[in-house]
Parts: sequence; C-alpha cells; structure tokens
Amino acid sequence: MFALGLTPLNSSAYASELAIVIDDIGYSLSRAERVMRLPGILTVGLLPFAPNTTEIARRAHAAGREIILHLPMQPQSAREDERENDTLTLDMPADKFAAILDAALRAVPHCVGINNHTGSLLTEHRESMVRLMRHIRHRGLFFLDSRTSPNTLAYKVAQEWQVPAAKRDVFLDHHLKLEAIEAEFKRVLSIARKNGQAVLIAHPHRVSLDFLETAMANLPDDVRLIPLSKLTNRRRPTLIAQLENLKFPRRLHAL
Repeated sequence: MFALGLTPLNSSAYASELAIVIDDIGYSLSRAERVMRLPGILTVGLLPFAPNTTEIARRAHAAGREIILHLPMQPQSAREDERENDTLTLDMPADKFAAILDAALRAVPHCVGINNHTGSLLTEHRESMVRLMRHIRHRGLFFLDSRTSPNTLAYKVAQEWQVPAAKRDVFLDHHLKLEAIEAEFKRVLSIARKNGQAVLIAHPHRVSLDFLETAMANLPDDVRLIPLSKLTNRRRPTLIAQLENLKFPRRLHAL
C-alpha cells in the first residue's frame, strides 16, 4: 500500500465533494474491469470508436458506473494519422460534425454527458463550441471541459447555452511518477476543501489505478466522492444564460 500522507479530519457533513473521472477507456477490457472495481463513486469516459467501447459501456452500466462520452476533438499539434478515428475538426462541415456526434453517442450506450478528448484547438473556437453545445443541449446531456488548452471556451459556451457543465481542476497523471501522482491528488483535495468541490481526471495507467485503489479506499473523512453529473446539475446559470432565456440572442452574442 502507498503511504499517502493524508490526514483524515473530522467529518463536517461532508462539506467537500470530489468527482473522479477516468478517461481514455475503450481499448483494454482488463483495464476497464480494474476501473470498475475501484472502491468508490466515479465516472468513466469512453472513447467512442475504440474496439471494446460498447461492451465496456454495457459492463459499466451493469456495475452502476456513470458513463460519459470522451469525444475526440482536434488538438493543436498532431498529425491526422495520430488522431483518434472521426475526430471533430475545425473545417468539418456541419452535417459531418452532426453525423460523427450521433455515431459516437450510439457507440456509448447509457452515457449521460460528454467531455473532450484532446481538443486543444477545437475548444478555443467559439463557433465549433456553439455547434457542439446546441447538440448537447438538444439531447439533455451535460458537458465537462477537460481544459486541454488554457484558452478553452468550452465551459463558457456551455454556460451560455444552458448546458449543465463543469471543468477539470486537476489531471492526476500528467506525469507517470508515483510522487507526482500523489502530489496531484493532494492538490485536488486542497481545491475541493477550498471551493467545496473539485473535478479530477485520471487515465487507466497501471500506476494511476494502483494509486487510486488505495487513495479512494482511504479518502479523508472531510471529502466525499460524488458522480460528476451531481456536480454539473447544481451549476447555477450565468447572467448570459439568463439573458438567453429572455430572448435576446443579438445581445447574447454581443456580450
């Protein structure tokens, strides 16, 4: 077991809440099974066109895990042959954009939300994000901005279009060293305590799953795990979203 160095505090109605999302699932059945056995509430992000995605979605649903579509979006710098199949891109016609999104949703049964896989380029462009949020709102889903770019507009546009939304606070395993992973987990606990809630994104690397098996089983008493959907459903609409309710579309885009 890992020595996490986390000091449990006395519970105070579990004031701090943490949503854990495990992304990039769909290739390995064995890794997916490990994710589903993790000790606590979490959300799984499934790549839509990976070979085992649909089967994993069925198993995750049967195991009571919350499922989101981990939707590939165009990054800043990656050759086309390095992208996931059917990645959404800036130059994609509207009908193809919609067709890929429809196919992705069909490939991930039981999904209740969407977050971006890569997308450091696409999420910076308002027109593409408006196009995406229109589809998400129509389907009654929520959106998690993975924040793969510091200039992302995804969360802001989601709020403008009244899409329940959240944004990632910490990547657990940007560096695959145990010391770095432990430091990031401590950091997300600190953010949760400060803000009352936080979102952690991790990936199904062995070292990440090894760590989470222990960390989730020994979570401090003043932090509780929640489904991502619970966090997004509590988000209050922004002023811009309220203006949209009042039927001022031209003012909306001028703000």
